[in-house]
Amino acid sequence: MDEKTRGQLEIGIDGMTCASCSARVERALGKLPGVTSASVNLATERAEVFFDPQQLDAARIAGAIRETGYTPVTDEIDLVVEGMTCASCVGRVERALRKQSGVLEAVVNLATERAHVRYIPAMICTDELASIVSAAGYAAHPVQEDEGQDGNETDQRRASLRARGRDVIVAAVLAMAILVLSMGASFFPAFDRALMVTSPFAHFWEWVQFVLASIVLFGPGRRFFRPGLIAYRHLSPDMNSLVATGTGAAWAYSALVLVAPAWFPLDARHVYFDSAAVVIAAVLAGKYLEGLAKGRTSSAIRKLAGLQAKTAHRLDANGIEHEVPISRLRTGERIVVRPGERIPVDGRVVEGRAHVDEAMLTGEPLPSVKTMDDNVVGGTICQDGRLVVEATSVGHDTVLAHIIHLVESAQTGKLPIQGLTDRAVRVFTPVVLAIALATFGVWIVLTGNVSIALVAAVAVLVVACPCAMGLATPAAIMVGTGRAAELGVLFRKGEALETLSHVDTLLFDKTGTLTEGRPALVDQGGSDPAKALRLAAALESASEHPLGRAIVTAADERGMHLPTVKNFRSIAGYGIEGEVEGRMVRVGARRLMERENVLLGDSAETAAQRENGGRTVVFVAIDATLIGWLAIADRIKPEAYAVVQALRARGLQVAMVTGDGRATAQSVARQLHIEQVHA
Repeated sequence: MDEKTRGQLEIGIDGMTCASCSARVERALGKLPGVTSASVNLATERAEVFFDPQQLDAARIAGAIRETGYTPVTDEIDLVVEGMTCASCVGRVERALRKQSGVLEAVVNLATERAHVRYIPAMICTDELASIVSAAGYAAHPVQEDEGQDGNETDQRRASLRARGRDVIVAAVLAMAILVLSMGASFFPAFDRALMVTSPFAHFWEWVQFVLASIVLFGPGRRFFRPGLIAYRHLSPDMNSLVATGTGAAWAYSALVLVAPAWFPLDARHVYFDSAAVVIAAVLAGKYLEGLAKGRTSSAIRKLAGLQAKTAHRLDANGIEHEVPISRLRTGERIVVRPGERIPVDGRVVEGRAHVDEAMLTGEPLPSVKTMDDNVVGGTICQDGRLVVEATSVGHDTVLAHIIHLVESAQTGKLPIQGLTDRAVRVFTPVVLAIALATFGVWIVLTGNVSIALVAAVAVLVVACPCAMGLATPAAIMVGTGRAAELGVLFRKGEALETLSHVDTLLFDKTGTLTEGRPALVDQGGSDPAKALRLAAALESASEHPLGRAIVTAADERGMHLPTVKNFRSIAGYGIEGEVEGRMVRVGARRLMERENVLLGDSAETAAQRENGGRTVVFVAIDATLIGWLAIADRIKPEAYAVVQALRARGLQVAMVTGDGRATAQSVARQLHIEQVHA
């Protein structure tokens, strides 16, 4: 095989421990079709492979190493790619990256303007990858650690969007002026006479159109001409090429008519500055709307990133706290978390006890108690108490960071249906150019009028811009996954949206989905329920229990004045008690009343009915006399019933899956008319 046509690949391998390991990998590589030689060095943990690029690529070589039970050393990087405007741009960047021997995979997304590249570090570096994209005609740089959806990139997007907005305004105003000058007489004959009277010399107003159109094309419209020409240079014309060719041809023809009218027949001496300016303004307006859509959908990831703590209180060897950025934390270090603070890392509790709100992760309304050796997740909130946490995962290894990555991946990933679009766009632009040339030729033959032929050819170029074809799928995925994330729905992959159209059954979680996700007072009874609520709220105001907060909230909503509590005491597993207005008040479960010999009477049966309906019943007693009971539950969302019925009306089956008890689940299901319940 010719040296120039032979591919060479050097790749690191993890997991080899002896000579038999290296021999096994070497044999596996040698069996691949197209491999001329393969050698594996155990000492350097590297493989060197010579192969025929026509039969084999780096991705298959890496896959063969993985199949033998060892890990090829690869890395991944996200590049910000600036200047892409259509699917042809995406295809050009992908082809440029994939042609490099050290690149295993390259996926470019037009909507997010990102390129995700998996590569072999031993063969190519990140700067080279950025240079490859730049050589293809686009600006590129790696995504920095601090360049997130809420950082520098957002500022750059906003600045770019403002610039686009200014360009749209300038182009639209000037295009409208050109339209008035060129077509005003068609609607108001007097306007034509006014132009003739005020014209200082022949064709003065056509020259004014020339100046205004030139400003539009080479001012706001410059963003199409430069990349369009670069695309022609690479023999891969794209949407920019079509816009630049169409509007440029209209402008150039019109300018020649003004400069050298003798070159054209009398009936072909028309100017088309209005067509060129209006097309530029319209396409710019479309790009501006696309930019607005991209900005809105990134808010979901910004909100997720906002759940991450920015700083942490780290304990040094002497037990002294130091506030440090979370980027400086390492696994094994101990962090202090105070009440109300977000836990900055994934870790294990080594000291303290507290209620931790994990709703951002689990959706459950009630916080969970965390004590010694319990695991905690970064981004959750310590509601009370002080915790000392030993970090087990930090930075990009935390659960929250993985969730953010999944949302980003869902937005940037390509769906199977997009493969069809990519294949079509690859040949779309050349075909359109060929059709435009054929159109020009046909009209020249039929009419002999260059002006008519040019207008027809320009119309083909302008109308056939493939921007919508290339942007529709990624933009739809970006908007869909972004809006879903705002509403608390996360997609692991974009393919889930495509397969969603084939779903026939929907499974709903209960807590936080069909219900409000927080406990609330839903019923009360007894001999004096109002007094029971007021006294219970007074006691619970000194408690940290989540159900107690629901009682206090109910009293606040009714404007109750809460009396002072003395000698408050919490009885673990039973309830609370204290002196209120000189008398002993007890609030708690049925077992507390039984322990204190409080007779429940008729309330026992009523409370049992409420409990069978999935509600938690709290009894209130003064001294040894029951005065009332309070039923607390997670209320159903007002819109839940309508949503369930709307889904069933579309022919979908609806079921509920929950970790709650069967009684609670059945109670909610009955109210929503859900027949299938898995509790």
